[in-house]
Amino acid sequence: MLDLSIVIVNYRCWDKLAVCLKSIKMQSVTIRKVIVVDNFSNDGELEIFSIKFNWVHFIKEQVNGGFSYGCNIGAQYANTKWILFLNPDTKIPKTCFENLIPFCDNNPDYRLISINQLGDQGKQTYPFGIFPNFLNVLSPIRSLERIFFRPSQSKKVISQNQISFPDWISGSFILIRNDDFTKIGEWDESFWMYYEDIDLCKRAQNNQMKCVMLNQWSCIHSHGGASRKNIDTRIKTKSEVIISSHKYAEKHFKGIGRFIAHILIFISSIIELFIFSLFSKVKRGMFFVMLRYWFLKTTSVK
Repeated sequence: MLDLSIVIVNYRCWDKLAVCLKSIKMQSVTIRKVIVVDNFSNDGELEIFSIKFNWVHFIKEQVNGGFSYGCNIGAQYANTKWILFLNPDTKIPKTCFENLIPFCDNNPDYRLISINQLGDQGKQTYPFGIFPNFLNVLSPIRSLERIFFRPSQSKKVISQNQISFPDWISGSFILIRNDDFTKIGEWDESFWMYYEDIDLCKRAQNNQMKCVMLNQWSCIHSHGGASRKNIDTRIKTKSEVIISSHKYAEKHFKGIGRFIAHILIFISSIIELFIFSLFSKVKRGMFFVMLRYWFLKTTSVK
């Protein structure tokens, strides 16, 4: 039995969660504990799943506190050496953990660990990246930075090498020792969705902990399981990308760099949302959500 707890945060992602749990049950080795934190799906499915998957420890939350919140709740029940934070829209090959965990046990310098992740059609999803700073806070600029200044961090290099060391890895699959998770200080719950994984990896780097991609192992990751349920959910989750970028800048940037980052995020976002709101109901909804957010942030500063 592997000294491993798997923590999965779910919000109305039942079909994909069922596939994920079945893939875990079919592993060639036994996992000590599987924990599913349901972020107030409130649709009656949790009771059904609790019976169908009675070997899983289900936690019913009364609020949807976001991904970080759910991860921290689940981690409280993980009394094992290893914790794997795993998205519910993943499918794990049968022999994945059999060799992955012993390999990581034998490589103590690998502290935050992920594996190759493929979409439903077998294409790379690139679950990693470089840290944002006030100069590259916009994603197109980060792409140019990787091409011209940090080629070793390019998507091609990181995904093709058997072992690679990106700045950050996606929260869809993060394997970490319980002691390291405690040392880093858990997930930051001020990030409701998005950037919380970048923040976790940044704090790990501050504690001299390496992120690593082990590409000889892989899993299937079907993106958007919970974030595309309906138009209201899409508006909220896509707005959170922008809001969380502001929160990350506020937390990790300093002085004039922080100010520049906020301005760049604001200008690029408001131009994009204004133009595309003429054609997209989702963008139109995001436009009004962000106007309200920026107004409240401005008035709170005053």
